[in-house]
Amino acid sequence: MSRGTLVYAAQRLVLITVTAVVVSSIVFIGIHQLPGNALASERRNNPATEAALLHHYNLDLPWPQQYVLWVQGLAHGDMGESLVNMGVQITPLLLREARVSVTLGLAAVLITIGVGLTLGTIAAIRQNTWVDYVASTSAVVGYSVPSFVWAFLLILLTVSGFYAWTGGLVYENIGWGKIEQIPVPALALGLPYAAIVARLTRASMLEVIRQDYVRTAWAKGLKARVVILRHSLRNALIPVISILGPLVTGIITGSVVIEYIFGIPGLGQEFVSSILSRDYNIVIGVFTFYAVLIGLANLAVDLIYPVLDPRIRY
Repeated sequence: MSRGTLVYAAQRLVLITVTAVVVSSIVFIGIHQLPGNALASERRNNPATEAALLHHYNLDLPWPQQYVLWVQGLAHGDMGESLVNMGVQITPLLLREARVSVTLGLAAVLITIGVGLTLGTIAAIRQNTWVDYVASTSAVVGYSVPSFVWAFLLILLTVSGFYAWTGGLVYENIGWGKIEQIPVPALALGLPYAAIVARLTRASMLEVIRQDYVRTAWAKGLKARVVILRHSLRNALIPVISILGPLVTGIITGSVVIEYIFGIPGLGQEFVSSILSRDYNIVIGVFTFYAVLIGLANLAVDLIYPVLDPRIRY
C-alpha cells in the first residue's frame, strides 16, 4: 500500500470519527426533545424511586448539560447504561451485537457479489440466448422483491417446505449461533442487491468483451477462463465497485428488518426494541455504531480501486 493511500485512509478515518460524533449528537438532541422521559413507560408507583432513577441517569438536568456529560463519556468510550436494564453498560453490549451484524452483513455482501457477478457474467457471454433471458429475468425479479419479502419466502421454504418434503428430517432452525443459520438470512438480505450487481455486470461485460485487447486475447488462443476472468471481468469490475458503497450501506441499514424477523441478536433487533422501550442511550449508541460501520464499509470499497486498477492513486 502506497504512502498516498495510507494518508487517504487516515484522513477518511478522521472523517468517519467526526461523522459518527455529528450523527450521534443530532440523534441525542432530537430524541431528548420528545415529551416525557425515558422512564415514563415504567410502572413506578414510588415518586422517590423514579426521581432517584432520573438523577442517576442525569435525566433531571437540562438537556444541554446532559449533552455535555454524554460527550465527555463518549470521549472515553463510555455510552452510559441502559435505561431499561440497570447496570448494563451499552458499549460492550453493542460491541457484541455489532460483531453479529458485521458477520451477517459480510455474508450478505459475499452473496451479493458472488451471485451478482456470476449471473451478470453468464448473461453477457451468452447474450441473446435463453441463458441470458433467464439470468436477466431472475435479476429483475430479485430486484423487485424487497428483502423482508424474501425473508418470509425463505422461511416458508426452508422451515415449512423442507419439513413437509422430508417428513420432518430436514428443516431450518431459525435463529443465531450456528454456522448453518447464517445463509438463509444472508440470502434474504443480499438477493435484492445481487440483482443490481448482475444487471450492472452484464452491461459492463458487454462493453468490455467488444474491446480490441479482448479480441486479441481470443486470437492468441488463450483459454476462455483466462480471457473472461483475467482480461474481461477484471476491467468490467470498476463500474461494479463504484456502486458497492451504496449497496453496502443498504445492506447494513437493511439488516435492521432482517435481524428482527429472524430473531438475530444484532444491532438491528436491539435498535427496534430500544425504540419501543424508549431506551435513549441504546438508540443513540446504535445510530453511532451504524455511522461507523457505514463509513468503514465505504472506505474499504474505496481502497479496492487501486487493487483492480493500478492507474488509480490517492
